[in-house]
Amino acid sequence: MNNLTMSILGFPAVNRDLTVEVREPLTQQVVRTVKPFLDGTVRVPQIDPGNYEITLKHPNLTLPVLQRPIRVLPNGDTNVSVLIDPSKFRNTPIEDIPDANLEPVRALADSVSESVASLSEKRPGEAILAQDWNRMASAIRDLAGAVGELTRLVSPQGHDHPEFVKKFDEMQNNFQTLLDTLSKTMTELQRQIQTQRLRRQVEEVLDQAGVDKTSTKGKEFLTVIDTLETKVAVTPTEFGREVRSSGVQLTTKLEKLIEENAANTTFVASAPVKDLGDALDLAKTQRATTYDAELTHLRKETSKFGMKGLRLNFGG
Repeated sequence: MNNLTMSILGFPAVNRDLTVEVREPLTQQVVRTVKPFLDGTVRVPQIDPGNYEITLKHPNLTLPVLQRPIRVLPNGDTNVSVLIDPSKFRNTPIEDIPDANLEPVRALADSVSESVASLSEKRPGEAILAQDWNRMASAIRDLAGAVGELTRLVSPQGHDHPEFVKKFDEMQNNFQTLLDTLSKTMTELQRQIQTQRLRRQVEEVLDQAGVDKTSTKGKEFLTVIDTLETKVAVTPTEFGREVRSSGVQLTTKLEKLIEENAANTTFVASAPVKDLGDALDLAKTQRATTYDAELTHLRKETSKFGMKGLRLNFGG
């Protein structure tokens, strides 16, 4: 039994509210739940050596703040540092811009009205003097200046409100982060469904062929699935490569098993053999490089094979 020490870096303001869960990577069973100190230090005493997954949670966020695999060393204490992204907690209030002072504009408009009031009393045939004309032109110039000043005070040119633009940009970034996280989480869930379905199909074929799952031949099949299950949290490109590799390996083993049981026409033509063959053919075409593309591919499998007989462990 060894000790695990973890340092949480990046945003000390949330350390007091964080919860750290140490889980088994395959079963997602919680091994330990601990709270960090205010400086971000987390100590997990007396933990068995091996591979684990740490999950950082915050009460204000639906999804985990951070998830990553770790390895507790068999000799001595294990020290791990993790960096959290402060942008996940960003919720900047809209900037409060002081109201514009429109009193000077209003006073100037009133003075223009007063200065031209007497010019509105001209009678037909009465001469317009130069001073009257100049006073009217000056009033028009003052009014134009007041209108121009009003447009600058009430709204910036182009009707751009910088305080709203900044907030909208922040909301868009937060929403995109949420979408990316949801896509990643949904894809990993679909990967679990895929591997569990593949395991069930392999076990049904082994049962149909009368092969003991604990025998050497049975383990040859199931070890491929065990390896694939450890890759559910990798990138789409890497997972696609692992799925294709597993598909090729299982296809070779399935063909060999069919050859060995060629005289057993009931086995060769059975539904489990056909379903596994179809699933492996579909697995060998998985070449998605993004989470969206991978979800589309995985939905094809769910549409074809359904969820019958699957038991998923979502942790807790």
